[in-house]
Amino acid sequence: MLGAITDHLTSVFPDATLAYSGAQLPAAVEAVSTSGANCAIVDLDLGDGRTPAEVVTVLRHAAIPVVLISANDNPLAIQAALLSGAHSYVPKRLVIDQLRHAVEAAESDVPWKSPDFAAVLVPIEGSSVALEPAQQRALTLYAAGLPATVIAARIGVATEAVGPLVDSAIAAYRYSEDDEPLEASPE
Repeated sequence: MLGAITDHLTSVFPDATLAYSGAQLPAAVEAVSTSGANCAIVDLDLGDGRTPAEVVTVLRHAAIPVVLISANDNPLAIQAALLSGAHSYVPKRLVIDQLRHAVEAAESDVPWKSPDFAAVLVPIEGSSVALEPAQQRALTLYAAGLPATVIAARIGVATEAVGPLVDSAIAAYRYSEDDEPLEASPE
């Protein structure tokens, strides 16, 4: 799968340089600092025993935006990684369709969303983010792939209010400098 992702990235970002590919966080951080990399694409299961949130925290301290990818949807791990500073999440099955857009948004520091990204943010038991009922309902319906007009009718808001409701639900998972920092080291 790594080869397919690398091939896809080189085709959609022909001027990009792949700074690091592997499962060693210290080596990745070193590559980031020496290469001037502007985005990290991180598999949820890096394979070095760290949680995704720990990996994201280390990369955030290295001032690099992170796009998460994974073959396995693990909502709580993805939510924790977003709260630690990851920019977005793309399921591996949708890498070809969505990764380019997620990376471009991360590099530009603009919000990015997709129904699949929203789906892992719908609060479940163990979620640490509490959404307002309208936010949660809009996020759930957006994650199901419903158009804004249908979402609006189902939750009783204007169609124009759906986008901001979904955006505010996703923003609740965004890292803030005011948040308590999670201590993590690449060592």
